[in-house]
Amino acid sequence: MSFWRKNSSSNGAYEKALSLLGEGSETRGEFHTPGNLRIEGTYHGNLRVEGRLVLAPSAEVTGTIHAGQVHVAGHFTGEIIADDIVEIAPTACIQGEIRARHLECQKGAKLEVRCWTGEEALRKPESVPPLPNKNRRS
Repeated sequence: MSFWRKNSSSNGAYEKALSLLGEGSETRGEFHTPGNLRIEGTYHGNLRVEGRLVLAPSAEVTGTIHAGQVHVAGHFTGEIIADDIVEIAPTACIQGEIRARHLECQKGAKLEVRCWTGEEALRKPESVPPLPNKNRRS
């Protein structure tokens, strides 16, 4: 079985380099890799992954992600920018913003997001109104 996909398909560009933040690890800061990254632990900060980023079901990530492809199966809070696709697994819990050319979301995922998809999605609008605060009293 492939590390990245259930159907064992692979793309050579995404198989060349892999970084791993294992379960139980806790990391903060800025991280950049020209290859792929799998996070199973906790990460706070900015991530730049030129290949594929996988947030495992045990992952707790807060910050900004910019990656070629993103697969979320864990918890994420912040902004995701994917040059290609964001795949959201049934175990995912996401709060924030998603910008991607393509989006695939499986039944069961929990989302509280603003989302932009398509070719124009990667351009951030000049003024975006804030998300409604469901805890705010009128």
